Amino acid sequence: MVNFYTPQKKKLKPQKLTVTVSSLDTFGQGVANHNGKTIFVKSALPNETVDIDVTENKKNYAKAKVIKYHNLSKDRVKPQCEYYQKCGGCELQHISPHLQQQAKYDALIKLLQKEIGQPLTHITQNTPLIIADQPYHYRRRARLSINIVKGELVIGFRQAESNQITNIKHCPVLVVELDFLLAPLQNVLNRIKQKKALGHIELISVDSGIIIVLRHTMPLTDHDSNLLKQFAEDNNISLYFHGKDLVHITGNTEHFYLINNLKLTFSPLDFIQVNCKINQKMINQALEWLTLKSTDQVLDLFCGMGNFSLPMATLCKTVTGVEGVDALVAKAKLNILLNNTKICAETNFLTSNLDDNQQFSIWCQSQFNKVLLDPARAGALNATIEIAKLAPTKIVYISCNPATIARDSKQLIQAGYQIEQVAILDMFPQTKHIESMLLLTKSGT
Repeated sequence: MVNFYTPQKKKLKPQKLTVTVSSLDTFGQGVANHNGKTIFVKSALPNETVDIDVTENKKNYAKAKVIKYHNLSKDRVKPQCEYYQKCGGCELQHISPHLQQQAKYDALIKLLQKEIGQPLTHITQNTPLIIADQPYHYRRRARLSINIVKGELVIGFRQAESNQITNIKHCPVLVVELDFLLAPLQNVLNRIKQKKALGHIELISVDSGIIIVLRHTMPLTDHDSNLLKQFAEDNNISLYFHGKDLVHITGNTEHFYLINNLKLTFSPLDFIQVNCKINQKMINQALEWLTLKSTDQVLDLFCGMGNFSLPMATLCKTVTGVEGVDALVAKAKLNILLNNTKICAETNFLTSNLDDNQQFSIWCQSQFNKVLLDPARAGALNATIEIAKLAPTKIVYISCNPATIARDSKQLIQAGYQIEQVAILDMFPQTKHIESMLLLTKSGT
């Protein structure tokens, strides 16, 4: 047998330093400098002088944790969650909402400037456009993990940098209706006999009521099914079991939320924005930027079940929505019918893979003078190139990934567009996630 030599990893020599933090990085870590090396310091804020222990030392940067604070920033606040030190869900609760938002805005601007090679002075000289609302009790949808520890169910979110689950009975980022449900839900799930059958549980609260989707890996016993059904009926909940298929157990089957006096229906497994107040403000901002008129012909890419399409269809001549999932296209068509008295535009919804150039002919043959797109994290590079060929006067791009919106914006700028407006959407306060939207206009229009 051949023995291969594997060199032992070098042990990191203990290194304790005192540094002053100058800024925050994209992930909410403090940024300091020592002898020309950038050090990322977890849980440290700008203007704080701290003693640190270096935990990772690379050639061009290091990572560290705080041993002692010599002073505290005015932007340091007390976390509202009792599980803050354990749960990995909301890692920025020690930072004031204002600084969280400003740091995200600065990170987006820097990334855009670097990618497109332009200073964006016309943007940075103005007050940052930050679309925000309440910092807690904003999340209307959440997926909770389930595990069994010593015969007891553990229900909650994964711990930071771990697969372990933090058992929670209270979560201040959930909307109040879901937060109040956690403790009684945990009690009833602990009474289930076949605990190993449980996968995860999804909670949703919308205008039509509360929905629970319970994922299970094997059939539930009659005892367990009846127990959960009774709990749902007692609490006026729409309950679904999700094994191989989604099965409705009790409660309402029509689920919807309201936006601009429109009723948008969806399936419990469909994507919806988790922050309803920011969703409303985001739609309003998109409509303001597009300045829709009765003569406008609008293309809505990655349209889902019509979150943007329907509000736009109350203002313009035509709306064409394109989405890659057949079920969502069918739902968008249904939502148009449900709101037909408020819709003035001619609407058309199409199924097309927006990453596949071969399918672009499905939607790019018509004339569009304004475009909105809201892709997933992977962005819309191929679709963006096609959009530029259509030469709309205005493009509103909504994104959950700064890297891909910067990359795709570069393509549009090379095609003769300019970034006219930049906004941060505080969709996920207390977390490092950056949601943004841009308005791009055709040069010379």
